[in-house]
Amino acid sequence: MNPKLKSLDIIKGIGIIMIIIVHNRHFIMQDMSGLRLLINYGQMGCQLFFFTSGFSLCYSWEHMGSSRPKSLRFILRRYLRLAPGYLIFMTVNLLLNILLMDGFHASPGFIMNREPRAILANIFFLHGLFSDYINNVFPGGWYIGTAFLLYVSFPPLYAIFQRLRSIHPLCMAAVPPLLLLLNCILLRSMSELPGKELLIGNNTFLYYFFTNQLPCFSLGILLFLQEKKEQCPLAVSVILFAVSTAICTALYLNPPTPFVYTFLPSLAGLSAYWLTTALIRVEKKQLPSSPVSRFLASCGRNSYGMYLTHSLVSWYGMKALTSLLAQNGGTYDDLLLYSLTFLPSVLVIYMMGRYVEHLLSRIDRRLRRT
Repeated sequence: MNPKLKSLDIIKGIGIIMIIIVHNRHFIMQDMSGLRLLINYGQMGCQLFFFTSGFSLCYSWEHMGSSRPKSLRFILRRYLRLAPGYLIFMTVNLLLNILLMDGFHASPGFIMNREPRAILANIFFLHGLFSDYINNVFPGGWYIGTAFLLYVSFPPLYAIFQRLRSIHPLCMAAVPPLLLLLNCILLRSMSELPGKELLIGNNTFLYYFFTNQLPCFSLGILLFLQEKKEQCPLAVSVILFAVSTAICTALYLNPPTPFVYTFLPSLAGLSAYWLTTALIRVEKKQLPSSPVSRFLASCGRNSYGMYLTHSLVSWYGMKALTSLLAQNGGTYDDLLLYSLTFLPSVLVIYMMGRYVEHLLSRIDRRLRRT
């Protein structure tokens, strides 16, 4: 498998743009109109990352060699890839909180949980296991906590896929739905535990929990191991992508029950599965790329840097802008302001992300030599 598949970069590029779409509206979109709910659908960009991570990690695993302990080396490698940037920007958030809250007595765009236990859990990427720390130390930090737990689960999950593949390739297709079923049972049980109230619903601890994202992650592994992925007719892939996306969007906009959020991430992963299949088909035909696809691919290659830096724009920058506009009783049209700031903010985040990604690549190369 070619690790340089442009299709994966495009999927990640779409994912980071979707995340910016939803996070940019925090301090701008004040009403609860249907448009705001549609904008909020951008949160499903995280599932695009979980899906592509499952796909990409297969290549990393297969090219690590066979020296033991392979699983520990794999997990350490993933930690060292993520940790430097995350720790740098967690420190930046801490300093901004101290400066704005303690120095200027102003409310920052993101109010950070400064408890030592919360910070320590984030340092070791264990915050995905704690409902009190999962998403209040770093803006959007739940993603890293959940992603790292998915990385830890990768070696045994990949071994299961390989075992089923040796029996018959079709057996692998049973893994994602089985994981979905087990997740629904687990989350229902966790929500009924006495002593600590854990709710099932959007943007809750149980929604962020790694088992809720595991079926989506496993779909990436499934696609990697399917030998004839590029032979699926393009029209079929596009139709299935459209259908799965439509169902996912409809359920998101009008959830019949909070329990729907136990399988919405899996539906988003299925949508990513068919979109990636279609893009791989197009890529194999070596069709000329457009400026939009090239920009999305570049965003994908720099997506981690963009994820780290977008908090400075989407939280702190937008909060500062709206506070300035609202001074002395001033008002603004939230939809107009959102529209005018979106493209400039994406470009700023993209430029900052490219620089950060370059810096992190240099750090990563040095760590590999040690």
